[in-house]
This record gives sequence, C-alpha cells and structure tokens, in this order.
Amino acid sequence: MVKNMLRRKLVRDMQRSGMQFIALILLCVLGTFLYAGLDGIARMAEATNARYFEENRLAHFWITLQSADRQALADVRAVPGVQTARARFFLDMETTLPGEPTLCVTGYDGPMEINVPIVEEGEALSESDLRGCLVQAGFAQAHDLALGDPVTVRYGDADYTFFVRGIVYSPEFISVSDGVSADPETYGFILVNARAFAQVPLTQIVVRLEDGADEDAACAALEAALPGAFVVGRSAHRSTAAAQDNVYMFSALSIVFPLAAYVVAALIVMTTLTRMIDKQRMEIGTLRALGFPAGQIQRHYLAYAVWPALIGSVLGAFLGHETLPRLIWALLIGQNEYPYRIIPPISPATWTIVVLTVAMSALICLWTYRRTARETTASLLRPKPPRSGQRILLERIRPLWRRFGFNQKMVARNLLRNKMRTLVSCMGLLSCNALIIASIGLQDSVVLTAENHYLHALGYDVRANLTADADEADAYRARLDAAAVECIMETSVSASFGGQSRTTLLTVVEDGQQMLRLGSNETLAVIESGGVALTDMLAAQLGVGAGDALTLRLPGDDEPFTLPVGQIVHNNFVQGVYMNRTTWESLRKGAFVPTALQLLAPTDACIAQLEGMDEVDSLDYTAVQVEDALVSLHTVSSVFLVLTFIALALAFVICYNMGLINFAERTREYATLKVLGYHQREIRRLILRENIIISLVAIALSIWPGIALTDIILIVCETDSVRYVGQVPASAVAISCVATYAFSMFIQRLLVHKVRSIVMVEALKSVE
Repeated sequence: MVKNMLRRKLVRDMQRSGMQFIALILLCVLGTFLYAGLDGIARMAEATNARYFEENRLAHFWITLQSADRQALADVRAVPGVQTARARFFLDMETTLPGEPTLCVTGYDGPMEINVPIVEEGEALSESDLRGCLVQAGFAQAHDLALGDPVTVRYGDADYTFFVRGIVYSPEFISVSDGVSADPETYGFILVNARAFAQVPLTQIVVRLEDGADEDAACAALEAALPGAFVVGRSAHRSTAAAQDNVYMFSALSIVFPLAAYVVAALIVMTTLTRMIDKQRMEIGTLRALGFPAGQIQRHYLAYAVWPALIGSVLGAFLGHETLPRLIWALLIGQNEYPYRIIPPISPATWTIVVLTVAMSALICLWTYRRTARETTASLLRPKPPRSGQRILLERIRPLWRRFGFNQKMVARNLLRNKMRTLVSCMGLLSCNALIIASIGLQDSVVLTAENHYLHALGYDVRANLTADADEADAYRARLDAAAVECIMETSVSASFGGQSRTTLLTVVEDGQQMLRLGSNETLAVIESGGVALTDMLAAQLGVGAGDALTLRLPGDDEPFTLPVGQIVHNNFVQGVYMNRTTWESLRKGAFVPTALQLLAPTDACIAQLEGMDEVDSLDYTAVQVEDALVSLHTVSSVFLVLTFIALALAFVICYNMGLINFAERTREYATLKVLGYHQREIRRLILRENIIISLVAIALSIWPGIALTDIILIVCETDSVRYVGQVPASAVAISCVATYAFSMFIQRLLVHKVRSIVMVEALKSVE
C-alpha cells in the first residue's frame, strides 16, 4: 500500500516536471553517447584489423634489397623467431586500360602464404598460372573489370597481358595509394606469379614471425643478417600504419572530447537534481508527518536520480554504439578497403561510464536529500525563508548605482545575489560554446593544415617525378621555360640514434634551394652544409637534438655514415631527413641524380614538354594535391562535424533545462511583479535582459578554453607522420558564438511565454 502510494507520487511528479526529467535523460544520453560511439569505432577498427591481419597472415616485415636470392632467403629464415619468408618483386607499371591508370604489380615466387588475399569473386591464383592475375576489388569496380578480362601492363618496352582469375582484397593493401589519397580510378594493385616476368629481379622479402616472437629483436637480427637491406615493420608500412592510425585517433578522441562533454553534462545534472530535491522540501515534510519511514522516503527520492540516469546512460550507450561506428565506418570505406568489419559488443569501459553516471546522480541526489532531511518536520512544512538581503558590489559604487533605473537595479541584484544560479548558467553556456568552438575549429584546422602545406610550405606549382633515366640538374634548367626550376633527389634511408631506428625519406636539395619552406610557419630555412636537417616529429621519435650524431644507411649499402644534426625543421605532412647537394657529394655515395623537378609558374609549352619527356613519370600539381589531401582527411573532418552536432545538441538541452529551472525558481518573483502592475511584456524583457547578460559573459569567457581544447584534441590525434596545426580562425569563433547566443535567445523566448500561465494567487500563497 505504502509502496504503491510512493510509486504513484513518483509518476505524478515526473508528469508535472516532465521537461526537467526529459532534460535529465537527454543529458545522460549525450554524456554516454559520444564516448560509446568513439570507443565503438576504435574497437571496431582494432578488432577488424586484428582478425584481418591474423587470418590472412599479414607480414611482420618487408625487406627491400638488391637481390632476394636463395642465400638472402636462407639468411632470413635462419633468424630466430622467423616462421616463414617469401621472395617477390614489387613494381608500379603503366596499363593500357582507359585513362592509363597505374598498377602496383606484386609478383610472388611460390605460394602466396604471406599477405594471403581474400578472393571475393573467382578463385585463387595457381603457382603454375603465368597468364592469370588477381585484381584489387576497388580497382576492378572502378574499371568494370570482370573475371576473364585482360589486363595489360608495360615493363620496359614490352607489354604483358594477364587475365583476371579473381577479384580480391589484400591485408597489406588496405590503403591503396601512390600519393596522398586513394583513387582506384588512377591506381590499384594486381598479384601475379613472379615467373611471368622472367627478367624482373626479386628485390623484396616478406617475413612472417612465429607467435609470441619479439619483433624488436627480430628486426635487429634481420638488419644484422642483411646489412645492405631495408627492413620495414608494420608501424612504418604505409597501408598497415594508416589502418592502425585510425585506431589510435579514435581511441584518443574517445577520451578528450567525450570527457569534456561528460563533465558539462554532470555539472548540469548536479544542478538540476539539487534544485528538484530542494523544491520537494514541503513534500518531504508531509511524508514525514504522515509517518513514512525515513529510509523509504530516501529511496523514493533516489528514484528521481536513478531512473533518469539509468534510462539516459543505457540509451546513450546503445545509440552511440549502434550509430556512430556505422556512420564513421562508412566514411572510412571511402579511402580504405576492408572485406568485412567486426562489430564488437559494448566495451566494459562504456558500461563503466554508465555505472558512473548512475552513481554520480544517486550520490548527488542523496547528498541533497540528506542536507534537506536534517531539518525538522515543522521547518520542512514551511516555505524556505528567503536569504537576508545584502548590498551587492555595484551598490557600493554610488555614482554608478544612482544612474541605474529600477529595472536595471533589479536585474543586477538578481544576478549578483543568486551567485550560484548565475554561475551554473554561465558555466553551462561557457562549456557548450567552448565545445562548439573546438568542434568547428577542428574542421578548419584540418583544412588549413593541408592548405598551408601544399600552398605555402611547397613553394612550387608543379612537381615532375622522374624515372631512373633522369638527366643532369643543369640540363633541365636550360631546357624548361619556367620562372624557377629546382631539382631534388629522394631515396629511402635508415636513420639510427641511441638504439632507436626508423626507415624514412632522405631528400637531397640543391644548395640555396628556395621552394621547400621548412622553417616554422612555412618560412624558408636554408639547409646548411656539413650536416643533416631532421623534421621535428622524426627527431622526437628518435630522441635526437641539434648537434647529435645521426647514423644513416642507404638501401643496398653496407657502409653506414654518420653526420651531425645541424637543424630541426618542420613539415606537417612528410617526415624525414634533409641534406644539401654539397653534403651529399662529400659522402661519395653516388652522383646527385634528380628524382623530381620542382617548377614555379611553368608555361603551357613547358608542361607540354614535360608530358612528352620519356624520363618524366608523372606530374603533381599542388592545387590538385591539396584537394586530394582534403579528400584523405575527410574522415577526420567528418568526425569533427559529428562532434559539432553533438555539442549543439548539448547546448540546446543545457540552455533549455537551465532556463526552465530558473523560471520555476522565480515564479513567485514574477507573480509579485504582476501584482505591482508590470505588464507581461515588461516581465519578459526583464527575463531576456538577465539572460542576455549571462549569455554574453559566458560566450566571452569561452573563447580561450575552446581554442585550447582544439589544440589538445589535435595533439592527441597526431600520427607518426602527420601533425595537425591548431588554427582556429576568427570565423569559426564568430560562428560558434553566434550559434550559442541564438540558441540561448531562442530557448529563452520559448520560456518567457510561460509568464502568461502564472497564477498569481497560487504562486504567492504560503502555508501560513
């Protein structure tokens, strides 16, 4: 009987304060939704990668050397921990398909027992089949290739025609790209038997380790066994690293941004519950007077917190887990190729957030209830006496205070005497606007990072990539009609320091080069002779500082050389080592043979001339590259766009909830103003004026925290090769501030209409 009465009372209270309970549920939904979603996509990518790599036997190491002969294979297989190794070649070749796309042709010597492809259509390639090939699924779809269709590739002066035996996915080709972004229209891969190219030497060995083998020890042993070879692990392999970077990014995002949103939601939940329990003081006194046990009353009021928190947090966990991972995965598929995806269950960490949300709400409710329950029953049955009035600071400044009108004085007193209410409202708006600034600023930062690199750090307009038959640098300057022509030579290099080793890019520039701006903020930094320059991220990974001696080893060269680090330079997109031509030639490691030309303002005739040169492999335009970069960064921007919508939703719920509570608390004051003869329009103006002041102060104070939060999130999203520069433009701040202010005013205009519904007799009556 007693339980039924309290249950009916709980239902009636929820109906009467329906919007506040709904707001509580929505706050708890938003508090867990974002964490569950970002944690879900991180775990989905991690689980998919783990199964894909393990079931299809992804290589642990890719070894590039001059000749992958039997002796080299024997040396590799003799290394402790190596389970199996296979020799192959790995070359880009032009095709005769429409548009002349490029194919990465991988020829295996023997069975494909490492990096085993998944056959979507057709069948696996037999070892004896020298005319068949396996084609990348995305490339086949882009070029309408079907089973049995011919694919012709060019090597040297000869054409080789293969027939499609199968359409496949490969674990080492999740990200299929020859440049910035994946584009199956222009680039893809095929797998063939190496014997189909009898004249192509085998120059790569793929290695698979035994279960439980130490990768670092195996890498060191492989480098010792093959001194002139390059050993690349999964962390440096472009496709594998790109797949793992998604896991790291979403894991980091699942901590920073959701934590900020959760703290904001927790603050408002605390305020809402506190005020709801305070409003129930007379009901608590009535229940006591009727003889209800104290423990039963306490459990009844705990239900005010437990049920909304439980419903909201569980709903948020399920919605976040089921929606965000699927949405973001669809965006990831645009640049990565997976044959399937693994959807893991909701993680223990997410359930921990749910439990913490319920526990936090229950503890807040319990603390508020016990503070109220300390009063006597008679005291609870009376309305809470107003606090004694005190002069506010502005009243002490008499010349200023005298200039205020009655309404202005009333607004000032309400704001400064109810400090906690003003502070919480201000903190809610401040936090929401900071989240919106951060989410919009993150999108702009990604775009600006790409634009700064390709349009400012790269001081040329066109880059011509050259083949091994390139001419002398001076010859190109004499032949090409452009405002400036500079040559660079790029090659892979192994950089070592203090036991740390990285395979990276070595770029040799001409003395006095002007087109690579490697200084801070895309300024020119001249590469000095006698040493090398390292990008800051690579230097941090190796633990190298200016003046340290760096050991470098070129592919196929068993004699490493050591040079001092003369400079630390900056490059947000490409990490590596730089030296000038004079330093290179002093090493006596070969002639300076250009691998690329950098041209500033080339004429149309110059472009046509480049396109007709046999040694020019391809042309890269910085204006096109920045667009490609933005496409590849679309996933990151899309995630930040989702964060923007969540921040806006959080702002809406907080503004509405705080406005509703403040209005309910001041109903008696508004009724008094009605008795004194104030019109409804005048009361509405007073309410709006107070909220305008709170909104403007909160928005002004939120700008710096929003920018700081942007920088923090970008730092945790950094990968080993890409650094995002936090650049929150004034437009992003302006849009965020206007959106928050518009939300606040829109919600307040919804609430001020409630003035009309105030019944003066009911609002002003008391027990006495």
